[in-house]
Amino acid sequence: MGASLLKATRAGVQLLHGLIHFKRLSVPDLATEAPEQLRNRAIRLQKLSRDLLYHLGVEIRTSGHPSASGLLISNHVSFADIMVLSASVPTVFVSKAEVAQWPAVGPIAAAAGTIFIQRQRRADVARANTALHRAMEAGLLVTLFPEGTTSDGQQILPFQPSLLQPAIETQAQITPAFLRYREEDGSRIDEVAYFGERHLKDCLWALVRRQKTIVSVRFGETRAPEGDRKTLASLLHAEITQLSHLR
Repeated sequence: MGASLLKATRAGVQLLHGLIHFKRLSVPDLATEAPEQLRNRAIRLQKLSRDLLYHLGVEIRTSGHPSASGLLISNHVSFADIMVLSASVPTVFVSKAEVAQWPAVGPIAAAAGTIFIQRQRRADVARANTALHRAMEAGLLVTLFPEGTTSDGQQILPFQPSLLQPAIETQAQITPAFLRYREEDGSRIDEVAYFGERHLKDCLWALVRRQKTIVSVRFGETRAPEGDRKTLASLLHAEITQLSHLR
């Protein structure tokens, strides 16, 4: 218990430092802010993510290489996925609107250039697609979780195709990725998965209690978009499913 409290304290202090740092930045306007400034925000988030994961005892093991721009598509298991992918490559995220209201995390995400979306509102999907279009045209890497929610990690949920349209229109390069939280022997870690009726604080505490957590990140081959958004969603789902079967 003592070691867990010490780990939580160190991570909390690091998060507070990150909050103070990002609060000094105004929330960016993707329509007007220079691409290089947006990229610098992503690099700052990458540093914070790496520091937080270090204090939480999370080790990332990657295979393959993502594109530096375009669209990164991944399965979604845990609240920690954003830190893991941010630590792996500087990127702008698309996130559900509720995250903007989370203490500490919300202000950091907003200042880092996160594109928040209320998926159930069609007009908001259109607004988010405009922001995605601008970000990819500016040469940024945007990360999207097309399942639209987290899962238990045992299966990949159907992909929602609506936010793939900007990648088709800009012919942005797309990199699929698969995340798995695991033990040293390769067995899956279930307690950090944030889904269903599980509470965020319980999943966070499960991560804190662990001495070491390994996250495997497999990046697939970067590709140009094909077909319409439904066809593309199906192709990407198949590719990430294939990545999930690799050992």
